[in-house]
Amino acid sequence: RGSETVRIMTYNVGTFTKFEENSLLMITDMVKETGADVISMNELDSCTVRTGGVFQLERFASEMGEWQYRFGAAMPYDGGAYGDGLATGRDAEVVDSWTAVLPQGDGAEPRALVVMEFDSYVVASTHLDHVSPEAQLGQVRAITGMLEARYSGGRKPVFLCGDMNAVPGSDTMKEFELHWDVISPEENTFPSDVPDCCIDYILAMKGTGKFEVVRSAVLR
Repeated sequence: RGSETVRIMTYNVGTFTKFEENSLLMITDMVKETGADVISMNELDSCTVRTGGVFQLERFASEMGEWQYRFGAAMPYDGGAYGDGLATGRDAEVVDSWTAVLPQGDGAEPRALVVMEFDSYVVASTHLDHVSPEAQLGQVRAITGMLEARYSGGRKPVFLCGDMNAVPGSDTMKEFELHWDVISPEENTFPSDVPDCCIDYILAMKGTGKFEVVRSAVLR
């Protein structure tokens, strides 16, 4: 709307423990460097024993300068919860936020959807099942159904971010592409040390508000 420019970022942070004991501050510095306005994060712990009882999304938001955030618990885990989150700059106008648990099907574990609605756009975050293509299809349909019911035909563009555990051309991504356009580069994102496949995406829902992609990149 008008000349508004928004930077949206998605990152599977791996409970901030993938390559060192605690990479939270390193990732915070990286996000600050990118100038992201909204970030989607997957594999977050909330007050679990394994990560020292820290509410990781709250700590991240605090380190970013009291950013606003919304955590979506996919399941209880190790004395706390495990799931996904969104965080945005403290001056952003969040008009609504909500979460939903996705169907597990024959997948390995429950998954979640987290949504933030802003004055002129909507951003959602998810992390699909990693073992079952059939479970992924059920989760894609659930996500699409919920977001279309609320936002289809509206003036706000709707963006979906996350680790889909699915490569370009897979049945999962073909299912997405019935209702969504992939607007991120289909470059390798996994594993993060020496990536050899693309499983992380930003998508835009068809039939929602107009927007223009100015630039999209996989950061190295």
